[in-house]
Parts: sequence; C-alpha cells; structure tokens
Amino acid sequence: MEWWYGSMMKGFVVLTAVGFLTIVIWSKVLSYNIKWENKKKIKQKREALKARKKALEESLTVNGELLESSKKKILGLRVKELSERLRSGAISPIEVLQAFQSKALTVDKETNSVCDFILEALDIAKHLETIPEKQRGPLFGIPVSVKECFLVKGYDSTVGLASLLFSPSEQDCEFVKHLKDLHAIPFCITNVSQLCFTINTSNPIYGQTHNPHNLALSPGGSSGGEGALIGGGGSILGIGTDIGGSLRIPAHVNGICSLRPTNGRLYMSGMRTSVGVGNKAVMNGIYSVNGFLSSCTDGLELAMRAMLSKSENMAQEDWRVVPLGWREDLFARQKKLRVGWYDYDGIFPASSACKRAVHDVVKLLEDDGHEVVQWTPPMLPEMLDTFNKIIFADGGRHTLDILTNEILDDSIKELTYKYRCPSWLKTFLRSIIGMFSKTLAFFFTAGPFSGSEAWAHNATMDTLIYQFTRLWQDAGLDVLICPGMVYPAFPPEHGQWLSGSALPGISYTAVYNLVRCPVGAVTVTRQGEEDEDMPEELMRKDYMNRMVGEVARGADGCPVGVQVVGRHFQEETVLYVMKLIEQLKEASV
Repeated sequence: MEWWYGSMMKGFVVLTAVGFLTIVIWSKVLSYNIKWENKKKIKQKREALKARKKALEESLTVNGELLESSKKKILGLRVKELSERLRSGAISPIEVLQAFQSKALTVDKETNSVCDFILEALDIAKHLETIPEKQRGPLFGIPVSVKECFLVKGYDSTVGLASLLFSPSEQDCEFVKHLKDLHAIPFCITNVSQLCFTINTSNPIYGQTHNPHNLALSPGGSSGGEGALIGGGGSILGIGTDIGGSLRIPAHVNGICSLRPTNGRLYMSGMRTSVGVGNKAVMNGIYSVNGFLSSCTDGLELAMRAMLSKSENMAQEDWRVVPLGWREDLFARQKKLRVGWYDYDGIFPASSACKRAVHDVVKLLEDDGHEVVQWTPPMLPEMLDTFNKIIFADGGRHTLDILTNEILDDSIKELTYKYRCPSWLKTFLRSIIGMFSKTLAFFFTAGPFSGSEAWAHNATMDTLIYQFTRLWQDAGLDVLICPGMVYPAFPPEHGQWLSGSALPGISYTAVYNLVRCPVGAVTVTRQGEEDEDMPEELMRKDYMNRMVGEVARGADGCPVGVQVVGRHFQEETVLYVMKLIEQLKEASV
C-alpha cells in the first residue's frame, strides 16, 4: 500500500511538473508568435508609409523641383502675415498646404519627424476656398501638424505600440475637430516617444527622430516629432502634450516656442495616453495637458486666441475645461512687470548656457524698466520628489500590462527593469547606486506604493501647490523665469531613465506639471564657446551632474531657451512676456 501511494505521489509530481513546463513553454511560444506578428506589422506599416510619402512627393514636384520659389516665399512668411494673406485671399489654402507639405517631406528625410501625412488635408483646403471672406475662421488655412498620440479619423494613434497598428481612429478627437471648425488644416502626424514617456523621441514603429540643428542629437520628447518638424521649418503650428515637459523640452532643444496651459484651459481629452478615451487606468493627480508649439510666440497667440474664442463649446464637450475666454487685459499690459527668476533649482545645476539664457533675459527686462528679483521657490526639490512618487505610484504595473508582447524601445525597456525589480533587490541596490548618485537611488526605488501612501503623496502635492501659490502671491510676481532645461540638445541615449540623464532632464520642467500652472518655452540664445564646462567639484557631487556636464560639452551651436511660468489661468500674461522677450532680443541684436 505504501509502495502504491509513493508511486502515485511521484506520478502526480511528474505530471504537475510536466504540465507546468508545458504551460510555460506554450506561453513563451505564444508570446514569440505575437511579437513576430508585431514585427511583421511594423515592417508592413513602414513600407506603406514609405510608398505614401513617395506618392505625395511625386504629386508635389513641379519640373523636377519639390520646393520651387513660390513655395519658398510662402514658407518665409511669419505666421501673422501668413494668416492675414490667407484670410484676405492673397494666397490660397491649397498653395499654403502644398508649400508646407513639400517642406515637411524635405525635413522628414533628415529628421524622421513625420509618421504620416493626412491626405484628406487637400480636400479640406479645397473646401476652405469656397468660404466667403467674412465667414473665415481665425485659423483659416493655417496648416497644423498633429502629435501621433491624438486621435485623428482614419489614422493610427499607436504611441509606438505595434498592437495598435492598423486600428485607425473612427472619429477625430475634440481638439482636432475644434481646429477644423476654426478652419485650420491638420496636415501631418508627427513622431512620439513610446508611450509618450521619455524625453527622447524614438519608438519601434517609426524609429528615432533627429534634431534639425544637429542630426546626431535628440529632438527631445515626447513631442519631439513636432519639435523637429517645426524647428526645421516643415510646420508653423503644431499640437502636442505635456506631462513632465513634453511640450517645453522639444521647444527648448529645437529652437522654437511652446505653451503648456493650465490644466483645464484647453481640451484635456483626445489623446491616447490620457483622460476621456476609455483607458483602463488613469494616473491620479498629474495629467497630461494638451498645448501648442510654434515657430514663434505669434503662432501660440494666434492659436490660443482662436481656441479660447470657443471656450464655452470646449467646456460643454470636455467637463474638465473651464469656460474662460481670452482675456485681453492680461495680454495688452501697460504697466511694467515684476518678474522673479532663478537659475538653480537646488537639485541639478543647469549648464552654463542654460544659466546664461536666464541672465540674458533678466538683463533685457531690467534694461526695459521692469522690476526683476531673484526668487527661488524653496520647495522645488520636494516638488520633484513628489512628482516622481505620483508618476510611479503603481510601480509600473499598468505599464507592464500594456507592454505585454510589445517590441520595446531601449528607453522603455530600461524602465521595465526598474518596474520588474523586486523590492528586496531595490533596497539592496539603492545603497550601491547611492554611492554614485543619491537622486538616481531615490528615483530607482520610487514605487509601488500602497493606497494609503498614495493618499499621503496626494496630500503632499496639495500642500506644495498651496505653499507655492501663497509664496508667489507674497512675492507679488507677474511671472517667473527659469532655465528651459538643465542642458541644451542631448544625444538620444541620454533620454534613458537609468543609464541616461532623463532624471535631470525633467528637473526644471516637471515641477510645474505638479503645480499645474501655465508655462511657456521661448528660445533666446545658442550655446557658444564662451559657455564654460561644469566645475569638476559639481560633477563629483553626483553622477547625474557629471552626465549633465558631458551633454553640455557636445551641444555647441544648439538653441537654448528659458521657461516663463505664470499664475493659474493666466496664459495671456505668459504669452505677453514671451513676446516681449522675443521683441527685446531682436532689438538688441
């Protein structure tokens, strides 16, 4: 009897082991097959896009020339003059569209910034030409490039996920619909980082996008396709998103302008990775915000005036939107400003060029008669720490679910190592990483958090926002000037979270996503030979500082900007100051 029982147990153990092994092998085979299918889909998509771009280029080429003189004249117009000529009928929407399509094709060949061209744009342009002059909308005929994460009818919105290929959106999102109602022409779709979650723009479907000022460097992210296209002259106005600096970083490194509005000033819904589109999980407390990028502040002003002319409509279509129209009194200011500034956030020292950009703006404003005071919010380090705790609160659980069987970009693959690392190993590694970089050690061990811990972090965020706004009120500031980023344009590998320098990369931008106030990015200078290397003692202090110093050494000639931070729902003041900086800079040359 004992012999029989022992044999049965052995048989059961063997069968269980064989069954478990079979399940593991079968799951691996299934995963391999899905990934193989995804690779086939990516190849198929790339071939189709290559053919579409080639066909469009052939249709736009005249006598063997893609960019003939008439198109170049249109491309040379500033956005306000372009708008005036379109509305008056001096030039037609079709002429403008074809000029920017041609230039976008040219820029795309070097930067790989365009995912696809919206071929229905020509039909929109033809329709606009039938509209009487008095009925023409405020964005009449203006071509608008669209970040790939937005839902555009008939086109994929994949955020770099192969599983979403060949699943075109059934409808335009409200933001794109609204632009069409204002008589703009969405004409192309631009590249993004995978999941819109890194500061370098690269993904397995569309590949790496390059900076138009130095093709070896990154265009930033996650709106890097927009940044590269506009920075290269292939678009004059674009829409993007920002959860940690994704509008401002591409503006800074590509030499253009952008505006991250207050949460709720524009549509909050309509893009793949945020609210209002039926996602199974939504981050609590910090939300991606939709905004604009343009070649100059005039483009941002034109777009915001147009959008806010229909603020009631936006509020009816998206409950998160405040029905607050354009306030001319905040834009057409007569009084001199009181401006705060800082060049060091107490976490990562900005490079010499980025600090100089702040000092240049300070001097321009002082010389123009404005009151300028040094003012550094004391809670910036705690704000960045809280931002990271909220962003990574679930320990990457939902992200890992989304990424199952996906082809991963290197930057996202590296982030999954942090997500999959067990808590005991994180604790062990924290002390080792901390020997080189305390900031990276804290980042590496952030999350997952329990529900009660998440509530506590939310309370900390609330306290910090009130502290920040009350201190601002006490200081009596109109706006605050700070570095656009910790360094100028950077190599793509520095966009990675662990082996790269993404952590200092978002240091100066992400804190304002926590506070949720409006922030503009405006270019003011370029890195030059006069900009000194970071002092050795600072680089020895933290390994992340050393990486900042290394990036800065390779960015000579690249654009450098500043951020203009405003009070909640005062986008008009931010735009006024950005425009003032541009005008003072031009006058000083």
